[in-house]
Amino acid sequence: MKRSLIKLAAATVSALSFCDTASAEWSKTYVVEWNEPAMYYGAKAGVIDPGTDCPKGSNPEVDWVSVLSKGGYTEAEAKWLRNPANPSRSAVHGQNQMAFRGADKANVYIHPETTPDPGLVGVSGDIAEGINLDGDASTGFVSPNGEKGIDNTFYKTLGCWKTYRGPPRLSSGSLTMNDAMREGSWTIVVVVSGKGSDPMNDSNVDVGFYMSGDKLVKDGNGQIAHDYTFSIKPDAKFEALFKGKSSNGVITSKTAADEVWLRDPSYTRELQLLRARVSLQMLPDGSLKGYVGGYRPWKPIYQGWVDARGPVIEALTWVQLPSVYYALKRTADYSPTGAGGEKTHISFAERIEAVPAFVMTPDASKPATTVKSYKSLVKPEAAAPATRFGVIDGLVPDPKVPFGEALRVYPVPETVASATPARAGGGN
Repeated sequence: MKRSLIKLAAATVSALSFCDTASAEWSKTYVVEWNEPAMYYGAKAGVIDPGTDCPKGSNPEVDWVSVLSKGGYTEAEAKWLRNPANPSRSAVHGQNQMAFRGADKANVYIHPETTPDPGLVGVSGDIAEGINLDGDASTGFVSPNGEKGIDNTFYKTLGCWKTYRGPPRLSSGSLTMNDAMREGSWTIVVVVSGKGSDPMNDSNVDVGFYMSGDKLVKDGNGQIAHDYTFSIKPDAKFEALFKGKSSNGVITSKTAADEVWLRDPSYTRELQLLRARVSLQMLPDGSLKGYVGGYRPWKPIYQGWVDARGPVIEALTWVQLPSVYYALKRTADYSPTGAGGEKTHISFAERIEAVPAFVMTPDASKPATTVKSYKSLVKPEAAAPATRFGVIDGLVPDPKVPFGEALRVYPVPETVASATPARAGGGN
């Protein structure tokens, strides 16, 4: 991506705005430099500290010996499974035997209901970021600026889990995923267009989110550089188009989009939103900031964490994954089939930050000045691997230790057994 191409794109945009009658009267284009779940942070400092969002702080670190003992292991077996000296415990992929703590030693990652709900403490504060999805100001949260009716049950459910908690751009989960995006794993571009004389106040505004095959570029300070050129890469799934309006520079949806898909900054990777809406502000410095919200299916959220290697996620993020399953199932608040149907989706908002960029049509022949679907141009590609590391049922196979047989292959050493008082709990 060379500066000469940028200058050519700028000249072309200027020319088209006057002579191309098929183009919008105005357009602004961006590249997303940060996106993350909109999780309001109510503490003064610290990821685990108490705050208005989580009065007791984040969910505490798990006592895994106690959890395993409740799952049917003796205390000696539990301590041995957690011992770093145990050959069945991988420094990279964790202890696979951790999964087998359900009834009859079932894998709780893929059969979470074989163990009682461990209980995940959710948000108890009244403030949340996001969008009023259902138009009812009498329900939901209040936004930080006082707007009522904010629908973000995803935040209410998972906002005290430490992987999601922190000030904007500083939660551990968001840092990990956005680092991957900013290093070139994927790129999202945004096209905004209207037909009025004032972009800041236009009754008809179109917004389109698209994928690009061009990698983000960093400036000398390590931030995403402005005004680079990106071509839209048509995608059969990842495309989100919205009809809206602008008032004082804030773009809001006029109607909900029935269904959109975005590349999600999470282990789920795919974000389907039903009844989706946007609230985006065009800022004086040329950047774009705000939210995309809607109702997302809750089961893929849970499955994404399982596929990220259950033992690793549980140990590093202080969570029992079955508690995430139970919490999402319990709080899901939307049914695509109507009010009486099964609630398979949960209200959600994603925080979006984008910087000015030149966005070109898929063939790079001209600037993208209108919002339209490019799905018809998709070229078939080989399917990407479903998971990393060859994960099966939340675990990375160990050729030396069949699933569920860690204690048979590596029994509890006598030194561990003799040092641990006998306690009821069952064998393996």
